[in-house]
Parts: sequence; C-alpha cells; structure tokens
Amino acid sequence: MSIRRILAVGTIYVLACGGWWTLGTTTLLRSHGFSTRLDSEVQRLWGQPLVQEAPALAVEIPGSDRVKRLMPASNRIDVELSTDYRKKGLIWYPTYVCRFTGVYTLTNEEDVAQKVRLHFEFPCKQATYDAFSVSLDEQPLRVPVDTEAGIAEIVELAPGQSRVFRVAYHTRGIRDWRYRTDPHLGRVRNLTLVARTDFTNVDYTDGSLSPMQKEPIADGMRLTWTASDLITKQDIGIVVPEKLNPGPVSSRITFFAPVCLIFFFVLIGTINIVRKVNIHPMHYLFVAAGFFAFHLLLAYLVDHVDMHLAFLISAVTSVGLVTGYMSAALGKRFPRTAAVAGQLFFLVLFSYSFFFKGFTGLTVAIGSVVTLAVLMAVTARIDWNMVFGKGSRSGLQPPPLPTSSAAARDLP
Repeated sequence: MSIRRILAVGTIYVLACGGWWTLGTTTLLRSHGFSTRLDSEVQRLWGQPLVQEAPALAVEIPGSDRVKRLMPASNRIDVELSTDYRKKGLIWYPTYVCRFTGVYTLTNEEDVAQKVRLHFEFPCKQATYDAFSVSLDEQPLRVPVDTEAGIAEIVELAPGQSRVFRVAYHTRGIRDWRYRTDPHLGRVRNLTLVARTDFTNVDYTDGSLSPMQKEPIADGMRLTWTASDLITKQDIGIVVPEKLNPGPVSSRITFFAPVCLIFFFVLIGTINIVRKVNIHPMHYLFVAAGFFAFHLLLAYLVDHVDMHLAFLISAVTSVGLVTGYMSAALGKRFPRTAAVAGQLFFLVLFSYSFFFKGFTGLTVAIGSVVTLAVLMAVTARIDWNMVFGKGSRSGLQPPPLPTSSAAARDLP
C-alpha cells in the first residue's frame, strides 16, 4: 500500500466527514426548528408544566393590617399521572393527564373564634379542568371559579374546631409535575402525598424531595412522601420520561458516523494486506457512499415511519449496497462474510446503541478493544517493511557480490 493511496483514502474520509456534518446539522436544525416553533403550540393546546401549591391560610391580626399565616393540621394529597405522548414534527412531547385530590384539615388552636382566609391557586392559570369539585366538610362550595385568581373563601372556626377542605380536578400538563408547600411558612405538618404513575423509570425534578417509599404497581410506580412535621424549602417533583425523539437521535447517529467509517476502513485495509486483495481508493469512495446512504435514509424516513423500522430499512439497504458492491468489484478473493460482520458491528451496532441512553460510550469502548485484539492477532506476523515497500531501502539487505573480473582487478 503506497503513501499516495493512503493519502487518497484519507481525502475520501475527510469528504465523507464533511457530508455527514452537513446532513447532521440539517437534521438538527430541522428538529430544533420544529421544537422551537411547536413547543408553545403544544403547551397552548395541551398544557404547561404543572406546579400545584398548597392552599394559603391566614387570619388578620386585630388592630393591625398584618396577617398571621397558618398551617393546615394535616395534608393528604393523592395524585395520578398518566402519560399521553403527543408528536409534533420530529419531536415527541412528554404530555400527561393529572388527577389531583387534596384534603386539608384546618384546626383552630386558639381560645377564640377565627375567620381564616383560605386561598387555593390552580396549577396552571390557562389550563382546562375537568371533574372539578371543591367542598368544606363534604358540603360543596358554591363559589365562582376563576383559574387566574384561584379560589378564595372565608372559613369560620370556633375554638378547637376542625374543618376539612377538599379540592379535586383532572387536567393536563407536560414534562413534569410539582407540589409546593406554602413558601411563606417553609413548614408542613402531617403530610401524606401519594403519587401513582403509569411509568416505572421515575425521575425527580432538580432540588426536589425524594419519596420515602417506592413500590411497583401494575404498569407503574407508587411513590409516597410522609412527614409529621417537616421543615423544608424543597418541592416535590416528578419528571415524566421522554420518549425516543427521532430527530435528535438521528442527528447524533449521523455525527457519530465518522467513527464507524474509520473502523470499517481499517477492516478493509487489513483485508487488503492479509488477503492481498487489490483494493483501489475508488472502492473506498463507494464504501463511504454506502455508509452515507444509511444516514441519509434514516434522516428522512423517521419523518414517516417508526424509528426502529426506519433504522432497519436503512441498515439493510446500506449493508446490501456495501457488501454487494465489494463482492462484485473484487470477486471471490474478497471475504464477503467478514465485510458483512464488520458493517453490522461498526455501523449497525454502534449506531443502535444511541437508542439506549448511557450505553453508547460503553458499546464503543468495548467494540474498540475487541477490534484492536482481532487486528493484533491477525497482523502479528505481517512484515510491515514489505507492506509499505521499504524492504529494499531498509539497509537490511546484504550488498551484491562483485563479479569475477572486478575481483581480478582488485588483486595486487
């Protein structure tokens, strides 16, 4: 293999990298453009991230304009989150249905009657609420409802009296759900919050309070937060898992393509050396084009078919193009089986690892070590001086013997 051929192959590789960079950038811009343009539309149609605040309780201090903040004697919250993913463009949005029930016990611990001002905020002012009910001591409250202003009510409590305020609704949200205690107090008593999900890969919002109990249920998880007297500024937050998004995954696979190609080029070069198959730089060019076909098909098929089906069609097409061409161009001396195995390993397996979050790096690391071990074993007995055409200039060959006439002239 001459230096000129190595430079030609390197040029082909650089050109292929430029093509993948262009394709990956185009796919990324399409995905980002769809996401930016459609994000507000999805939130307007479906809902926003929900933040449910605990009801605020306050009593006026006689003789002043100030108010005294009160805590509910107990807080029992039940929430159910059911995913209902929505797709817009190349993006799946993690939308969900929220079923909320909050039961709060109000107790007058003073020796005099109190008029408690109760204010309940809705988690999203622009959202739509179904199955809504609000009651005091199981008696429905006939109060006007304004999602912008919330619910305001005066609750009269005799000394030592307790009353139960209950609110329930169904609504829709996106990405995450939070419950926030009264920020004016930073304290909550007798808290029991039970959240049921229809997904098992539960994650929590940044800086939120982890559940005290987690147990699997049918098709999901049951999370429980309990506390008798909790002092905290942390929210309780659950993140709805995102679905595999075709656009971003396709762009990441495309940007990673040069790594796959360099491994396959090394495989072809090894076949060239070990099997002494004359592989021209033009063969490398068509191999790179066959690899590029995989990412080109994948980038545009994901718009129309399932992500896994698009991957399968693209992989079968690319493997067929590359191995079929190499077999036809180089004949029976070219090991078709090794080429198929190499493309399945370096292109298909490496690319498919992007479907599993957190496993791409490990897959590539293991694949690199395995490839190195195979190459070292196959090429251990190769005479690299002969491969690169340096045997005659290495100084290892003995000088030619003089002819008989020349030897006679050298005699004294």
